[in-house]
Amino acid sequence: MIVRAYTSILLACFLWSLNPVANKVALEDIAVPQLVFMRAVFAAIILLSLALYAGHRFSPKQIGWRPFVLGILDPGLTSLLFVTSLTVLSASNTVLIMALMPFSQSILGHMVFKEDFQSSVWIGGIIAIFGLAIFCIGEDFNGAESVWGNALLLSVFCLMAVSQLMTRKIMTTEIPTILVTSSQMVSASVVLLVNLLIFGDLNLPIQASSGTMMTIIFLIFSMAIPFFLYNQSMRHIPVGMASLLLILIIPFGFLFAAIFLGENITL
Repeated sequence: MIVRAYTSILLACFLWSLNPVANKVALEDIAVPQLVFMRAVFAAIILLSLALYAGHRFSPKQIGWRPFVLGILDPGLTSLLFVTSLTVLSASNTVLIMALMPFSQSILGHMVFKEDFQSSVWIGGIIAIFGLAIFCIGEDFNGAESVWGNALLLSVFCLMAVSQLMTRKIMTTEIPTILVTSSQMVSASVVLLVNLLIFGDLNLPIQASSGTMMTIIFLIFSMAIPFFLYNQSMRHIPVGMASLLLILIIPFGFLFAAIFLGENITL
């Protein structure tokens, strides 16, 4: 069971590391409000269909309020802020926020769940922070857009820190993973629909190429599948260790940004 949990979170990391690149491509043809809403609502439809096919009954009363609140935070607000940051930052820049996770989550995991501090998590976190520092030395953060983009990413980090604790808390219960993930996508869809109605241009036509449409299809499944795998793994993996594994998104994200977008990766 523990091997399956680690395999699930590693696969989720791999799929998530492709998201910055895919979102960057999709943003060339589709505005942020439309893109994030489309991802969430179709992911919700897919997961709800699978849940019903598996014989589960989608009852908010039985599921409880926590998975729905979790969905508002992540992927609701996190996806909105993250994709917005991609309009002013490179894809490789956006994955660096993950370097802060091992430290914050080890401390929060100990405070909330009484998890033991693990030396491997701290060592991995130090290496990640060291790499982040090297990257930041060569970056120019003076521009207003750069400051705005990094402020959005800091907000994403705070939301992720809270949502990971909530995920761990929820997954220690007996609620089926498919129902937890479906509930997340439903509440995320509601939040992103409100954002679309208030800030989106509903008259803006979607004129996407076939390549962009394929990218959107990938983004839909890369929202549904990784969250399901991640939620399932959080039944068995402590918060600190999970946060350490999530920083694997950084090297994969850099690699994919260089391959697919031609971004320069400096050491």
